[in-house]
Amino acid sequence: MEVQCNFQKRKYRTKDQSERPRKGPTPTRKSERLARRMVLMTSVLLTQRKKIGVGEQFQAEIPDWTGPPSDAELSWYRNDPNTSKMLGSRTWPPEGYVLQTNIVVAGQGRPESCNCPYPGNFYCRLHHINTARDRLRSEIGQVFTEWKFDLMGEQVSKMWSIEEQLKFAAVEQLVPVFENKSFWAIAAKHFASKTRVDLVRYYLNVFLMRRVSNQCRLSLLEIDSDEDEAEEEEDEDQSDGSNSSQRYGPTHDPICLRKQV
Repeated sequence: MEVQCNFQKRKYRTKDQSERPRKGPTPTRKSERLARRMVLMTSVLLTQRKKIGVGEQFQAEIPDWTGPPSDAELSWYRNDPNTSKMLGSRTWPPEGYVLQTNIVVAGQGRPESCNCPYPGNFYCRLHHINTARDRLRSEIGQVFTEWKFDLMGEQVSKMWSIEEQLKFAAVEQLVPVFENKSFWAIAAKHFASKTRVDLVRYYLNVFLMRRVSNQCRLSLLEIDSDEDEAEEEEDEDQSDGSNSSQRYGPTHDPICLRKQV
């Protein structure tokens, strides 16, 4: 019985075929090879780039400039529901409010000597921050809370008890012991009453800033405010990124995620 074989014979190149010249000269230097790769990558990106639609469905129709708008046009623009829909509601300054600019104070920089009760002390900085915060709160009123200024800086510590703050510091020190576990997952178990936003807000606004302040008092040459980022890079090399690199996960609170250094 004959068995049909589907295997094909491997084709070997002859000496004449192997010596055929390739298409284009082969770059010899590393810089030339990198340049050629960049050209290829650019061409690929251009071919895969999404095309921008042209027409009434894609671009806004902007009328020609004919001069300042009239009162009727301004009234129509302000009463148009699409205006408030696209621009949102105005929170500050309120209607009819006249902004006052103090050109003497602005732009003068920090004074050389301080007249506060704690000149040159650690509490000098806290005193001026609290003074500026109270002044801003009195100026903008309710907008201070709407813009979440009350959830920034050292004021966040007032939402945590002393026991909770000490517990948070202890949990943060124990994180390297747990392998392949996220810091926020461990912290959430120890602080069931706190949301992830509360944990991240306290960590970045209070805990991390206190750590940097302590390092500044100890030695100016040993300050390392990015030690968490260094730990994240080491964890990413050892695991799939499920360790302390997840500390800066999404919190849906862009204000509290700004580092205040």
